Amino acid sequence: MKFEEMIDEKLIFTKMDFGSAGEVIGFLSDELFKNGYIKETFKQAVIEREKKYPTGLQLGNINVAIPHTDIEHVIKSGVAVCTLSSPIKFHRMDKPREEIPIHIVFLLAVSEPNEYVKFLSKLTSSFGKKETIRALISTDNKKQIKKILKDILKEDGE
Repeated sequence: MKFEEMIDEKLIFTKMDFGSAGEVIGFLSDELFKNGYIKETFKQAVIEREKKYPTGLQLGNINVAIPHTDIEHVIKSGVAVCTLSSPIKFHRMDKPREEIPIHIVFLLAVSEPNEYVKFLSKLTSSFGKKETIRALISTDNKKQIKKILKDILKEDGE
């Protein structure tokens, strides 16, 4: 599957409010489930994995989290994206005891084991470009977010 095909407008949510990491993971998991991407076991598996292997990334003023779990809980690859009107706390990937405010959550459902590394690499390499992150957080236009993400995830040589 081409990574840009994983971006579905029905799974993009902007300026949302949640009280915790668990709430946003639960909401995005429910949306992935409703749209046929994941099995019922996915949500709990992500929450449990997040406790052991947190996914918050400190990027500066705008931080992201990329929660995910094993392929056995996934029917087909996709990503649910949520920008937050107020940041919520996630534990840091590189310093698991430390919490940071998160502004964008990318909940990954990947069905092929080798897709994870490639997908994460493409996504995280874009985080170095502050204007890309700022563009994602500053719009509530789902089409614009989808276009930004598709551009990030485009396969080399396209």
